[in-house]
Amino acid sequence: MKRWILMLAGLLAAAAHAETALTSRATELQAQPQSDAATLATLVENSRVEVLARKGAWSQVKTAGGQTGWVRMLSLKAEGGAQPASANPAGALGSLLGAGRTSNTATVTTGVRGLSEEDLQNAQANPAEVDRVQKYAVDKNAAHAFAQRSKLNAVKIDYLPEPAPAANRHAEGG
Repeated sequence: MKRWILMLAGLLAAAAHAETALTSRATELQAQPQSDAATLATLVENSRVEVLARKGAWSQVKTAGGQTGWVRMLSLKAEGGAQPASANPAGALGSLLGAGRTSNTATVTTGVRGLSEEDLQNAQANPAEVDRVQKYAVDKNAAHAFAQRSKLNAVKIDYLPEPAPAANRHAEGG
């Protein structure tokens, strides 16, 4: 019995040990786990961070310089390519004890809300966001080189047909 208690204590201590990760691309360190939160800093690709907590699609991290903030979970990769452990010791222990289960397990997904017709009519240009997305642009040659390295094949996709006029959509039940 004593041996089991010592093993459990060891597992909890290992799980409580901070998880380190690297940024998979340049990413913004946010003040809150929200995309419109204030940006505290920009982390370059392969910045080492300590993962402190998780909330939805966000991870709270501490940088090598000691700054704490939130980054998108998809912008992080565990060091050494290992699957990230839970920042919560009880969650890590539960994952360990539940290993091998194939049923009754939950799945977490991140969804995207669609835009209503009113959203589209009220949309306005945001030059700051256009400038921000331009940072991710690459030239055609770099894109082709990436596609070749990744063994991607070109696929031609036809444009969507023009939508029916609003009067026809309502008559058709759309």
